Amino acid sequence: MAEFEHVTWDDLNRLTRGELLDRLEAEREHWARQEHGGFTEADRPAREEFNRILLTACAPADATGETATWLARGRPNGHRWNQGPGHHQQ
Repeated sequence: MAEFEHVTWDDLNRLTRGELLDRLEAEREHWARQEHGGFTEADRPAREEFNRILLTACAPADATGETATWLARGRPNGHRWNQGPGHHQQ
């Protein structure tokens, strides 16, 4: 399995949601594999950080059908995914 680059808060400021999509999917798959064999307490902070980044990128407060489509493993194509999510790092 090819390595991936963890999504960072800086990525949310530099990239659009569409540009982040493949990386978010790769990291989501990484954590799913870890949770089914190999997840350790040392992984917990990075997993929690990814959860915060994912929530910011998908912005559930203003979620649209596009976000729901992506979460259901579809490919959104609306204008919202051509915008950067930005962030307020926590």
